[in-house]
This record gives sequence, C-alpha cells and structure tokens, in this order.
Amino acid sequence: MKKNYAVLLFILLLTGVSLFYNYQDIAFKRPQSVHKWRQSDCASIALNYYQGGMHFFDSETHNLTSDNGKDGKCCTSETPILYFTVAVLYKIFGYHDFVYRIFNMLLFFLGLFFLFRLLHYLLKDVFWSITLSLLFFTSPVLVYYGNNFLSNSSAFAFSIIGWYYFIRFLFESKQKWFYISIVVFLIAAALKVTALFSLFAITGIFILELSGLLKIRENGKLFNHPVRYSVSIASVFLLIGLWIVHAHNFNKMHDCSYFSTNIFPVWELNREQIKGVFENIRKIWLPEYFHISVLAFLAICFFILLGFFRKANKVLIYSIIFIFAEVIIYIVLQFSTFADHDYYTIDMYILPILIVIGTFDILKRHFNKIFTSIIFKWFFSLLLLFNIYYAHQKINSRYEGWMNDYPQNKDFYSVTPYLRQIGITANDTVISIPDYSHASLYLMNQKGWTEYTDAKFNRGTRVHYNQDSAGIQSSINKGAKYLIVNGIKEIYDKPYLKPFCTNLAGKYNQILIFNLRSKVKNFDIEERTIIKKLYCSAELLSSDKQSFLGENDSISFLNGNTRSDKMAHTGKYSSKVEASSPYGMGFKFKDLKSGESFKISVFRKSTAKSKGSIIASSSPFPYYNSENTIKETGTDGWEKIVMDVFISDDLAGQELVIYVYNPESDPVYFDDLEIIRYKSLYDTKDK
Repeated sequence: MKKNYAVLLFILLLTGVSLFYNYQDIAFKRPQSVHKWRQSDCASIALNYYQGGMHFFDSETHNLTSDNGKDGKCCTSETPILYFTVAVLYKIFGYHDFVYRIFNMLLFFLGLFFLFRLLHYLLKDVFWSITLSLLFFTSPVLVYYGNNFLSNSSAFAFSIIGWYYFIRFLFESKQKWFYISIVVFLIAAALKVTALFSLFAITGIFILELSGLLKIRENGKLFNHPVRYSVSIASVFLLIGLWIVHAHNFNKMHDCSYFSTNIFPVWELNREQIKGVFENIRKIWLPEYFHISVLAFLAICFFILLGFFRKANKVLIYSIIFIFAEVIIYIVLQFSTFADHDYYTIDMYILPILIVIGTFDILKRHFNKIFTSIIFKWFFSLLLLFNIYYAHQKINSRYEGWMNDYPQNKDFYSVTPYLRQIGITANDTVISIPDYSHASLYLMNQKGWTEYTDAKFNRGTRVHYNQDSAGIQSSINKGAKYLIVNGIKEIYDKPYLKPFCTNLAGKYNQILIFNLRSKVKNFDIEERTIIKKLYCSAELLSSDKQSFLGENDSISFLNGNTRSDKMAHTGKYSSKVEASSPYGMGFKFKDLKSGESFKISVFRKSTAKSKGSIIASSSPFPYYNSENTIKETGTDGWEKIVMDVFISDDLAGQELVIYVYNPESDPVYFDDLEIIRYKSLYDTKDK
C-alpha cells in the first residue's frame, strides 16, 4: 500500500509539473521553435511511412535531394522504429502531429517513472526518489524534447529503464533482470546510437571482472555465466552495427548526404572555430542544459564521489568513470555539432543521473544523518521548486520568444487544405521559398525542394538548391509544378524569382502559389500601379509649426518641429533628428490593403557616431521595419537611403507610420522624403 502511495504521488506530481510546463498545449503544436528542421524531418519520415506503404527499410522524407535531387530516399543512423511505430498509430488514429508528440512524451515519462523506481529501489526513501527524479525534469533541454518529435528523449528514457533492470540484476543476481536490461538497452541504442554509452560501460565492467582486475563481490562473480552474457552484449553491438552499415550503404546508393553517419571532430576546426563553438555553448546552450544551481549541485555530487571513492558502489563508480570517458570521446568526435545542436547532449544526461544515484547511495549507507536531515530536504525542495519555475520560463521563451519563427511562417501550418482545394495534390512537387531547411515541405505535406544547401558534410562540392534562376529551372526540369512563396517581399528581394512568378494559381494569406507549367500570364510584379506620390522637402510648415507641408498639395507630414536651417540637401531646410527629438519627418496611413506596397526614399546627412534610418511600424499589429539600403552617396556627405514596405494580410486595415529616426545624441539631418504608394497586386478589377 505504501509503495502504491509513493507511485501515485510521483505520477500526480509529474502530471502537475507537466501542466505547469504547458504540456497540454504543447502536445498539439506542429514542429516549431528550436530545431524545427530536425523535428520536421522525424515527422516527415513517419508521415511518409504512413502514406507510402509502410516499408521499414525504405525510409524517405519530403525533401527531394537524393538521387541527384530527384527523390527523398534517406536513412538515419538510428533505426526508424519510433517513426514506424508512429506511422502504425496514424493507421489507427489518423494522421495528427499530436499523436506523435503524445506517444513520444509517454515514452519520456516512462523513463522518468523508472528513474523514480530505480531511486526508490536503492534508497527506500519516497522523498528522495520523487524529488531527485523530478530534478531531471527541470532541464530545459529535457523538458523541451520530452514532448517533441526527436527520438533522443525516448532513447534516453529506455537507457534509464535499462539501468533499473541492471541494478536489480546487480543486487538480486537474477539472470532475467540482466537479459531484460540488455533488450531495453538494445531498444535505446536502436532509437539513438549514442544511447550505447550505458552498454559500453557495462561491457567495461564485465571485461574488468572477467580479467580479474575488478572484484565486485566478495564471494563469486557478478557475471557468473560469461559466455552467455558476452553473447548477449555482443548481439546488441552487432545489430546496431549492422543497421549503421545499412544506413551508410542506403545513403550511398541514393547519393544522400542529408542524414549524417559521419563524425565532426575537433581537429577539423581551427582555433577561431573552436572558440566559436565554446562561445555558442556558453551564451546560448549552457543555460538550457540546467540552471547554474543544478550544475553546482551535480558538481558537488561528483566531488563527493571522488572524495569517498572507496565507499561508492563499485559498479556505479566504474560505470561513471567509463561513461565520463565515453562522453569526452563523443564530444571530441562530434565537437562542431555542439555549436548549434542542444539535443546532442540528451544521451549524455545518463552520466549526471548515475552521479546523483551513486552520491545518494553513499549518503544513505554512510552518512544517514545528512540523508535523512529535514533541513537538507527543505533546502532541496526549494532548489527543485526554483528550477521547475526556471524550466517553465525557458520553455515559454522557446515557444514564445525569438527562438520560434512561427509568426513569420504560420501560414504554412494550415495551408494544406487550401492547396487541395485549388487542385494541388500530395503528389505534385513544389519549390518552397523562403526556406533553407525542409520544414515547410512537411508542414504543407508536399514533396519538393527549398533553398537548402547540401553541404555534403563539408567533404564534397556543395549543392545550392533554388538560390538563383538556374536552380529554379533545374527544379522545374526535375518535375516542380508549383512555386510557393511566403510573402510578396521575397519576389522583390530575389529578382531571379520574377520570371517564374507569372501565373498566380492561388493566394493563402501571405502565401502566393504560382503555377510553373501554365503559360497564362495573370501576375506581373513589375507592373506596379502608382496610387500616389508624397513628397516632403521640409521647406513648408503648418501654421502651428508642428507639421511639415507638401509643396504642391499641402499634405501634412509628421514632426514639423524638427525643421532646421543648419543643413539642407535642397532648399534651405531639413529635419534635424537627435536624442532630444528622435522622430523626424514622416506620414501615417490608415487605409492599408493587402498586396499594396510602398517605396520610401530620403536624403540623409549623418556623422560617424549617428546614422539614423527610415522606420516603418504599425499598430495594433506589431510590425517594425528598419531595413534601409544606401542607393546614392554624394561628395557633399548627403546619401540617399531607401526602403520597401509590403502590406501583408496581417497589416491590412492597420495603421502604418513611416518616419525617420535617430536616438543618438549626435544629430542626423534628413531631407527630400518621398513616399510612393502602389496599388495592390491582388486588385485585378482594373486589369
């Protein structure tokens, strides 16, 4: 009864913390935020199994970059058992991203549950078994990927389960626990090769005992059937090795360099590159591994193990030594990947777990007063609560902050029904712009190409897809039927797209869909119709001197109080903008229509310390644009800067303000502001 009470309490607390992390909403999110690309790849493999006939050894994704850019055949270094199982679940429940997330989340929770069981088995203390387990549910990396699409968190979970059964084998000497642990470690390694950390450590202990270098028990041996055990262990390495060979050969056969079966060692980088990796880890990823307080706690645990080495459980301490060495080797071999990939650390979390288990095993057996101390438990409770809040904040920032580009790409998440409505089938191949990953292809459920650069693992000639007109034509030659562009601004910014954007087959919010096979021309971005030109020379002011006036039409422009006769590009006056008056000449528009555009230009005379720029912003929709380009530079120090603004569906109906700006103390002078407003390209009633 008491055991059931502890289990129920752990499940309730785990559920409560999960709800605090907003898991109930996250479970229904499609791939997004940190490593959206890899999330989409995993989800893409599962969806292609579901839609493509369930052929386990013939995996593929939506991106057609294999076989000379003609198909999506590719193979991951991990066996695709997670992706295949999710596809089976799709067969039962239908295709939904939440099916994938919830299934992967349950596997992760299973790992945490077995961590609780392992601690309870060793420590026989409900408080420590629950709180130490939950402490690992405060790592932002584990919390984020625990409810996600990558197989790393599931592999980590099975590693924990494997250790639970191996520890039971250690203390009970029942062979069944050993064989169960081996099967579980096989599943972990099949989900992610790096989960072999644990089995390598156990193999090391097995060899030490077999050779007589390590005596685990006073009477007899732990591994008292060496042939059987060695065959079991070797079988795992053999099966995983066979899969890696298959993956390598499969990718080689299909000329696929999309998923890596290579290493990226530290010795391939120069000093500056190595420094850059460390800087990325320090500035971006280190706070995502754990809060500094937990890192300090883990360091203390590690030093306790070193200080009381002889009191430690031999199997645990030698496992920690072996895994510590393995982690160092792994980091050296995959060094450059740690600059951008936080999830590469997930399988390494088995090391701090064993460190904590080993430390508290020592405390229980040799320092029971500390182990049972109420003050220690209160202190640890506060540490846990603080870190739960910390992880909550970090997860919020991953989904709501700068790491998530969902707002810019939200139309891709719901466009698929519209594509089917206008006759685009799942078999029609597309080019998706802008996208340097392949996430948009999965989100649309369309096979095709993006602006992806196949770097060939930095060991071959790079292939750049759709980054110039030749690339677009190459994709058309390979079968691309449609060009899908997220935002009309892309066409202006990438002139090579213009010849292919002539037949507008459909428009979904900001997404433009062009038929690449049709000869009918119904869209020409070059034929922008001018609605009005607005010009402010700074020469005229309103009677209250608060507004500039246009010379021909007396239109009011903003911030006439900044007029100055100190400098002028033409005439006698300009707009003097500095910290005390940071907003200069400008104009407000209130009747915006989707598809409209503006070209803004102004002459600027600045200093080395202060540059100033054109700004376009809107309310209540949060839009802010400060992308200025210098078009002309005169010998007198005046330069012409320009900006283009394109009105999306979100901006339609909002208030747009265009103005010049300088927040610095050194003044910047602006003159001859011109704003050209163009008719909406979607308004065809006059064509």
